[in-house]
Amino acid sequence: MAEELIVVEGSKEEKYAALFPQLEALMSYESDPVAVMANLSAAIMDTFKFLWVGFYNVVGDKLVLGPFQGPLACTRIAHGKGVCGTAWAEARTLVVPDVEAFPGHIACSSSSRSEIVVPFFKNGAVAGVLDIDSAELDTFDSVDAEWLEKAMTILSEKLSGTPERGEKRDGVVVYCASSSEVPQKYLDAAYEMGELIAKNGFTLVTGGGYRGLMASTIDGALAGKGKVTGVLPHFMLERGWAHEGLTKCIDTPTMHVRKQTMADLSVAAVALPGGIGTLDELCEIMAWSQLKLFPGKVVLVNVDGFFDPLISMFDKMREEGFMRGGEIPVKVVSTPQEAIEYIVG
Repeated sequence: MAEELIVVEGSKEEKYAALFPQLEALMSYESDPVAVMANLSAAIMDTFKFLWVGFYNVVGDKLVLGPFQGPLACTRIAHGKGVCGTAWAEARTLVVPDVEAFPGHIACSSSSRSEIVVPFFKNGAVAGVLDIDSAELDTFDSVDAEWLEKAMTILSEKLSGTPERGEKRDGVVVYCASSSEVPQKYLDAAYEMGELIAKNGFTLVTGGGYRGLMASTIDGALAGKGKVTGVLPHFMLERGWAHEGLTKCIDTPTMHVRKQTMADLSVAAVALPGGIGTLDELCEIMAWSQLKLFPGKVVLVNVDGFFDPLISMFDKMREEGFMRGGEIPVKVVSTPQEAIEYIVG
Protein backbone atom coordinates (compact mmCIF):
# COMPACT_ATOMS: atom_id res chain seq x y z
CA MET A 1 0.00 0.00 0.00
CA ALA A 2 1.48 3.37 -1.00
CA GLU A 3 1.62 6.06 1.65
CA GLU A 4 1.64 9.84 1.30
CA LEU A 5 2.76 11.88 4.29
CA ILE A 6 1.27 15.33 4.78
CA VAL A 7 3.75 17.68 6.45
CA VAL A 8 2.43 21.06 7.60
CA GLU A 9 4.33 24.25 8.30
CA GLY A 10 3.99 25.89 11.67
CA SER A 11 4.94 25.39 15.29
CA LYS A 12 6.16 22.13 16.75
CA GLU A 13 2.71 21.61 18.33
CA GLU A 14 0.99 22.16 14.98
CA LYS A 15 3.33 19.73 13.24
CA TYR A 16 2.68 17.03 15.82
CA ALA A 17 -1.08 17.67 15.67
CA ALA A 18 -0.99 17.03 11.92
CA LEU A 19 1.44 14.11 12.16
CA PHE A 20 -0.24 12.19 14.98
CA PRO A 21 -3.38 11.02 13.13
CA GLN A 22 -1.13 9.87 10.30
CA LEU A 23 1.02 7.86 12.71
CA GLU A 24 -2.19 6.43 14.14
CA ALA A 25 -3.34 5.43 10.66
CA LEU A 26 0.01 3.79 9.89
CA MET A 27 -0.43 1.60 12.96
CA SER A 28 -4.09 0.82 12.38
CA TYR A 29 -3.89 -1.58 9.43
CA GLU A 30 -0.41 -3.15 9.56
CA SER A 31 0.13 -6.10 11.88
CA ASP A 32 3.89 -6.56 11.43
CA PRO A 33 5.75 -4.53 14.11
CA VAL A 34 8.90 -4.12 11.99
CA ALA A 35 6.86 -2.57 9.16
CA VAL A 36 5.07 -0.30 11.63
CA MET A 37 8.33 0.89 13.22
CA ALA A 38 9.89 1.49 9.80
CA ASN A 39 7.07 3.74 8.68
CA LEU A 40 6.90 5.58 12.02
CA SER A 41 10.62 6.32 11.80
CA ALA A 42 10.26 7.63 8.26
CA ALA A 43 7.20 9.77 9.06
CA ILE A 44 8.83 11.43 12.06
CA MET A 45 12.06 12.00 10.14
CA ASP A 46 10.27 13.50 7.14
CA THR A 47 8.29 15.84 9.38
CA PHE A 48 11.07 17.15 11.60
CA LYS A 49 14.35 16.34 9.77
CA PHE A 50 16.05 15.15 12.96
CA LEU A 51 19.53 13.60 12.83
CA TRP A 52 18.33 10.09 13.71
CA VAL A 53 14.96 8.45 14.36
CA GLY A 54 14.58 4.79 15.13
CA PHE A 55 13.73 1.91 17.41
CA TYR A 56 15.58 -0.44 19.70
CA ASN A 57 13.82 -3.64 20.78
CA VAL A 58 14.39 -5.58 23.99
CA VAL A 59 16.03 -8.93 23.19
CA GLY A 60 17.13 -10.75 26.33
CA ASP A 61 19.34 -8.43 28.36
CA LYS A 62 20.07 -6.01 25.49
CA LEU A 63 18.38 -3.42 23.34
CA VAL A 64 18.88 -4.47 19.73
CA LEU A 65 18.75 -2.02 16.84
CA GLY A 66 15.51 -2.04 14.86
CA PRO A 67 14.14 0.04 11.95
CA PHE A 68 15.61 3.55 11.74
CA GLN A 69 16.29 6.60 9.59
CA GLY A 70 19.69 8.27 9.76
CA PRO A 71 23.40 7.45 10.02
CA LEU A 72 24.81 4.13 11.23
CA ALA A 73 23.97 3.38 14.85
CA CYS A 74 24.95 1.19 17.77
CA THR A 75 23.50 -2.28 17.27
CA ARG A 76 23.26 -3.38 20.92
CA ILE A 77 22.85 -1.41 24.15
CA ALA A 78 23.00 -2.93 27.62
CA HIS A 79 20.27 -2.50 30.24
CA GLY A 80 20.80 0.72 32.17
CA LYS A 81 23.56 1.99 29.84
CA GLY A 82 23.41 5.29 27.98
CA VAL A 83 20.20 7.23 27.43
CA CYS A 84 18.36 4.33 25.75
CA GLY A 85 19.39 1.74 28.32
CA THR A 86 18.47 4.09 31.18
CA ALA A 87 15.03 4.84 29.70
CA TRP A 88 14.52 1.07 29.48
CA ALA A 89 15.68 0.47 33.06
CA GLU A 90 13.58 3.31 34.49
CA ALA A 91 10.59 2.70 32.16
CA ARG A 92 10.18 6.40 31.48
CA THR A 93 10.79 9.04 28.86
CA LEU A 94 14.13 10.80 29.01
CA VAL A 95 14.66 14.27 27.49
CA VAL A 96 18.39 15.08 27.29
CA PRO A 97 19.28 18.70 26.32
CA ASP A 98 23.01 17.90 26.02
CA VAL A 99 24.04 14.28 25.49
CA GLU A 100 27.62 15.01 26.53
CA ALA A 101 26.37 15.93 29.99
CA PHE A 102 24.45 12.66 30.41
CA PRO A 103 26.34 10.21 32.66
CA GLY A 104 27.51 7.20 30.68
CA HIS A 105 26.36 8.57 27.34
CA ILE A 106 27.03 6.17 24.45
CA ALA A 107 28.22 8.12 21.41
CA CYS A 108 26.72 6.19 18.48
CA SER A 109 27.19 9.31 16.35
CA SER A 110 29.53 12.22 17.07
CA SER A 111 26.96 14.53 15.43
CA SER A 112 24.32 13.90 18.10
CA ARG A 113 23.93 16.80 20.54
CA SER A 114 20.52 16.26 22.19
CA GLU A 115 18.16 13.30 22.47
CA ILE A 116 14.75 12.03 23.52
CA VAL A 117 14.01 8.38 24.28
CA VAL A 118 10.45 7.10 24.78
CA PRO A 119 9.81 3.50 25.92
CA PHE A 120 6.98 1.37 24.57
CA PHE A 121 5.46 -1.63 26.31
CA LYS A 122 4.08 -5.10 25.79
CA ASN A 123 1.76 -6.42 28.50
CA GLY A 124 3.15 -3.97 31.04
CA ALA A 125 6.86 -4.62 30.40
CA VAL A 126 9.19 -2.41 28.36
CA ALA A 127 9.43 -3.94 24.87
CA GLY A 128 11.77 -1.33 23.42
CA VAL A 129 12.37 2.38 22.95
CA LEU A 130 11.85 5.05 20.33
CA ASP A 131 15.13 6.98 20.10
CA ILE A 132 15.44 10.40 18.42
CA ASP A 133 18.68 12.38 18.13
CA SER A 134 19.24 15.97 17.03
CA ALA A 135 22.38 17.67 15.75
CA GLU A 136 21.42 20.72 17.83
CA LEU A 137 21.49 21.24 21.59
CA ASP A 138 18.24 21.42 23.60
CA THR A 139 15.96 20.36 20.72
CA PHE A 140 13.40 18.35 22.71
CA ASP A 141 10.95 19.35 25.42
CA SER A 142 7.62 18.41 27.01
CA VAL A 143 5.78 18.93 23.71
CA ASP A 144 7.85 16.21 22.04
CA ALA A 145 7.48 13.96 25.08
CA GLU A 146 3.70 14.29 25.20
CA TRP A 147 3.05 13.61 21.50
CA LEU A 148 5.59 10.82 21.19
CA GLU A 149 4.24 9.12 24.32
CA LYS A 150 0.79 9.20 22.75
CA ALA A 151 2.16 7.45 19.67
CA MET A 152 4.01 4.87 21.76
CA THR A 153 0.83 4.21 23.75
CA ILE A 154 -0.86 3.09 20.52
CA LEU A 155 2.14 0.94 19.60
CA SER A 156 2.05 -0.59 23.10
CA GLU A 157 -1.64 -1.41 22.69
CA LYS A 158 -0.90 -3.07 19.36
CA LEU A 159 1.93 -5.17 20.76
CA SER A 160 -0.12 -6.14 23.81
CA GLY A 161 -3.12 -7.21 21.78
CA THR A 162 -5.42 -4.68 23.47
CA PRO A 163 -8.38 -3.27 21.52
CA GLU A 164 -7.43 -1.00 18.68
CA ARG A 165 -8.57 2.59 18.57
CA GLY A 166 -11.79 2.93 16.63
CA GLU A 167 -13.34 -0.13 18.28
CA LYS A 168 -16.33 0.37 20.54
CA ARG A 169 -15.51 1.77 23.99
CA ASP A 170 -17.87 1.82 26.95
CA GLY A 171 -16.01 4.05 29.40
CA VAL A 172 -16.84 7.43 30.85
CA VAL A 173 -13.76 9.05 32.32
CA VAL A 174 -14.29 11.29 35.34
CA TYR A 175 -11.77 13.93 36.38
CA CYS A 176 -12.09 15.12 39.97
CA ALA A 177 -10.30 15.87 43.24
CA SER A 178 -8.25 13.30 45.10
CA SER A 179 -8.59 15.30 48.29
CA SER A 180 -11.12 14.32 50.97
CA GLU A 181 -10.79 17.63 52.81
CA VAL A 182 -13.62 19.21 50.85
CA PRO A 183 -17.32 19.97 51.54
CA GLN A 184 -19.59 16.91 51.63
CA LYS A 185 -21.77 18.24 48.78
CA TYR A 186 -18.93 17.61 46.32
CA LEU A 187 -18.31 14.10 47.59
CA ASP A 188 -22.04 13.39 47.28
CA ALA A 189 -22.11 14.65 43.69
CA ALA A 190 -19.15 12.43 42.83
CA TYR A 191 -20.88 9.37 44.34
CA GLU A 192 -24.01 10.14 42.32
CA MET A 193 -21.98 10.56 39.13
CA GLY A 194 -20.33 7.18 39.58
CA GLU A 195 -23.63 5.49 40.35
CA LEU A 196 -25.34 7.02 37.30
CA ILE A 197 -22.47 5.97 35.02
CA ALA A 198 -22.83 2.38 36.22
CA LYS A 199 -26.63 2.28 36.06
CA ASN A 200 -26.53 3.53 32.46
CA GLY A 201 -24.29 0.66 31.35
CA PHE A 202 -20.96 2.47 31.15
CA THR A 203 -17.65 1.56 32.75
CA LEU A 204 -16.30 4.23 35.07
CA VAL A 205 -12.76 5.19 34.02
CA THR A 206 -10.89 7.02 36.72
CA GLY A 207 -7.52 7.93 38.14
CA GLY A 208 -8.17 5.09 40.58
CA GLY A 209 -7.30 6.78 43.86
CA TYR A 210 -8.59 5.69 47.26
CA ARG A 211 -9.39 9.20 48.57
CA GLY A 212 -11.51 12.23 47.75
CA LEU A 213 -14.07 12.65 45.00
CA MET A 214 -12.16 10.04 43.03
CA ALA A 215 -12.93 7.41 45.66
CA SER A 216 -16.54 8.60 45.90
CA THR A 217 -17.12 8.09 42.17
CA ILE A 218 -15.67 4.58 42.47
CA ASP A 219 -17.85 3.79 45.48
CA GLY A 220 -20.91 5.06 43.62
CA ALA A 221 -20.17 2.99 40.53
CA LEU A 222 -19.64 -0.15 42.59
CA ALA A 223 -22.90 0.51 44.49
CA GLY A 224 -24.59 0.75 41.08
CA LYS A 225 -23.24 -2.74 40.24
CA GLY A 226 -20.92 -1.32 37.61
CA LYS A 227 -17.32 -1.82 36.53
CA VAL A 228 -14.46 0.53 37.37
CA THR A 229 -11.16 0.83 35.51
CA GLY A 230 -8.48 2.71 37.42
CA VAL A 231 -5.46 4.08 35.55
CA LEU A 232 -2.48 4.95 37.72
CA PRO A 233 1.15 5.78 36.92
CA HIS A 234 3.57 3.28 38.42
CA PHE A 235 4.86 5.59 41.15
CA MET A 236 1.33 5.96 42.54
CA LEU A 237 0.86 2.21 42.64
CA GLU A 238 4.17 1.88 44.48
CA ARG A 239 2.87 4.31 47.11
CA GLY A 240 -0.33 2.31 47.58
CA TRP A 241 -2.70 4.97 46.29
CA ALA A 242 -5.02 2.63 44.35
CA HIS A 243 -8.62 2.07 45.48
CA GLU A 244 -9.09 -1.53 46.61
CA GLY A 245 -12.42 -1.94 44.78
CA LEU A 246 -11.16 -1.39 41.24
CA THR A 247 -12.47 -3.92 38.75
CA LYS A 248 -9.34 -3.41 36.65
CA CYS A 249 -6.14 -1.51 37.42
CA ILE A 250 -3.89 -0.29 34.60
CA ASP A 251 -0.26 0.56 35.39
CA THR A 252 1.23 3.31 33.18
CA PRO A 253 4.81 4.60 33.05
CA THR A 254 3.98 8.32 33.13
CA MET A 255 1.21 10.83 33.80
CA HIS A 256 1.01 11.61 30.07
CA VAL A 257 0.37 7.97 29.24
CA ARG A 258 -2.15 7.80 32.08
CA LYS A 259 -4.24 10.60 30.58
CA GLN A 260 -4.00 9.18 27.08
CA THR A 261 -5.04 5.74 28.29
CA MET A 262 -8.08 7.10 30.16
CA ALA A 263 -9.19 8.99 27.06
CA ASP A 264 -8.65 5.96 24.80
CA LEU A 265 -10.95 3.86 26.99
CA SER A 266 -13.77 6.41 27.02
CA VAL A 267 -16.69 7.62 24.95
CA ALA A 268 -17.18 10.70 27.12
CA ALA A 269 -15.29 12.78 29.67
CA VAL A 270 -16.74 14.43 32.78
CA ALA A 271 -15.08 16.99 35.04
CA LEU A 272 -16.27 17.38 38.64
CA PRO A 273 -14.90 19.88 41.18
CA GLY A 274 -11.20 19.53 41.80
CA GLY A 275 -7.86 21.28 41.96
CA ILE A 276 -4.88 21.81 39.67
CA GLY A 277 -4.79 18.19 38.49
CA THR A 278 -8.46 18.30 37.52
CA LEU A 279 -8.01 21.57 35.64
CA ASP A 280 -5.05 20.08 33.80
CA GLU A 281 -7.10 17.06 32.73
CA LEU A 282 -10.14 19.15 31.80
CA CYS A 283 -8.20 21.64 29.68
CA GLU A 284 -6.26 18.89 27.95
CA ILE A 285 -9.37 16.90 27.00
CA MET A 286 -11.01 20.13 25.79
CA ALA A 287 -7.99 20.79 23.59
CA TRP A 288 -8.06 17.21 22.29
CA SER A 289 -11.76 17.59 21.54
CA GLN A 290 -11.09 20.82 19.65
CA LEU A 291 -8.31 19.13 17.66
CA LYS A 292 -10.55 16.10 16.94
CA LEU A 293 -8.19 13.83 18.89
CA PHE A 294 -10.98 12.93 21.32
CA PRO A 295 -14.30 12.23 19.56
CA GLY A 296 -16.43 11.86 22.69
CA LYS A 297 -18.58 14.34 24.59
CA VAL A 298 -16.90 16.56 27.21
CA VAL A 299 -18.96 17.70 30.19
CA LEU A 300 -18.27 20.12 33.04
CA VAL A 301 -20.49 19.54 36.09
CA ASN A 302 -20.75 22.91 37.81
CA VAL A 303 -21.80 21.64 41.26
CA ASP A 304 -23.26 24.52 43.30
CA GLY A 305 -21.48 27.07 41.10
CA PHE A 306 -18.00 25.72 41.86
CA PHE A 307 -16.72 26.41 38.33
CA ASP A 308 -18.38 29.84 37.88
CA PRO A 309 -15.05 31.76 37.79
CA LEU A 310 -13.62 29.31 35.25
CA ILE A 311 -16.72 29.50 33.08
CA SER A 312 -16.45 33.29 33.16
CA MET A 313 -12.85 32.95 31.98
CA PHE A 314 -13.97 30.68 29.15
CA ASP A 315 -16.61 33.23 28.18
CA LYS A 316 -13.98 35.98 28.12
CA MET A 317 -11.74 33.83 25.92
CA ARG A 318 -14.63 33.38 23.51
CA GLU A 319 -15.57 37.07 23.53
CA GLU A 320 -11.96 38.09 22.86
CA GLY A 321 -11.57 35.62 19.99
CA PHE A 322 -9.40 33.02 21.72
CA MET A 323 -11.81 30.09 21.28
CA ARG A 324 -11.54 28.39 17.89
CA GLY A 325 -14.77 28.84 15.98
CA GLY A 326 -16.22 30.88 18.82
CA GLU A 327 -17.26 27.70 20.64
CA ILE A 328 -16.25 26.54 24.12
CA PRO A 329 -15.42 22.81 23.69
CA VAL A 330 -17.27 21.63 26.80
CA LYS A 331 -20.92 21.24 27.79
CA VAL A 332 -21.66 22.94 31.12
CA VAL A 333 -24.33 21.35 33.32
CA SER A 334 -25.29 21.72 36.97
CA THR A 335 -25.85 18.17 38.16
CA PRO A 336 -24.64 14.62 37.54
CA GLN A 337 -28.13 13.74 36.27
CA GLU A 338 -27.89 16.43 33.57
CA ALA A 339 -24.42 15.15 32.69
CA ILE A 340 -25.56 11.58 32.12
CA GLU A 341 -28.60 12.74 30.15
CA TYR A 342 -26.30 14.70 27.83
CA ILE A 343 -23.97 11.73 27.42
CA VAL A 344 -26.70 9.21 26.57
CA GLY A 345 -28.79 11.67 24.58
